[in-house]
Amino acid sequence: MEYLADTHMHSIYSYDGQMCLEDMIKKGENLGLKYMAFTEHLELGQITIKQFLNRYKVYSKEIEKLQERFPHIKLIKGVEFTNPEKYPKELEIVNNLDVDYIIGSNHELPKEQSEREILEYYKKILRIVKNGGIDSLGHMDYLRRKYDDSSIGDDIIREIYSYLIKNDISLEINSSAVRRKGLDSFPSDKKLNLYKSVKGEKVTIGSDAHRLEEIYDNIPNLDREYDFNKGLYLKRKFISLSNK
Repeated sequence: MEYLADTHMHSIYSYDGQMCLEDMIKKGENLGLKYMAFTEHLELGQITIKQFLNRYKVYSKEIEKLQERFPHIKLIKGVEFTNPEKYPKELEIVNNLDVDYIIGSNHELPKEQSEREILEYYKKILRIVKNGGIDSLGHMDYLRRKYDDSSIGDDIIREIYSYLIKNDISLEINSSAVRRKGLDSFPSDKKLNLYKSVKGEKVTIGSDAHRLEEIYDNIPNLDREYDFNKGLYLKRKFISLSNK
């Protein structure tokens, strides 16, 4: 079954988004999408939890109004929470919202190209998935947009995957790696094959779009490339879009 969804996009409700929701939906309509997830940033430091909650109320109401106008596309209310393991109280607050979907991401890149710094980056990701409270792990090896992580062995990646599976967290395949740096994907092909080898199954696929032309970007290619249980989240439940 074709994956007619984009599970990672940022509108003007994110500090770095450049799209209004209606324009995004019309773009998705033109692309033939059936599902669109708007995963607005919660990056404490860029925004306070109070500011986020006030913004979320407005965002949520707009999504609900637009859903009435575009009933043929399921609109998904999401949040991308940066380093949620550092903010347990705020994570609990977000988990009590009427949100469909929470991505946990690490945006704290290494300070330099060193094995120690790169290993620390992955240790932060390990803490995210150990802590739980999220549905999908976003762009796991995002650091590859700037650094080569080949010095790190598979052990830390296997440990991350073990907690993904244990805590029933999906692995996100993020297509932005192609347009940003000409890479294969986040995570890399090698890491995706490792996920498969340790019996990882659940994945979401998202473009990480911040501009209209980036919506659904390269997702069809990744859909054809990888045989996983591909799905998305509605009301915090994984919905498979695969034939499995």
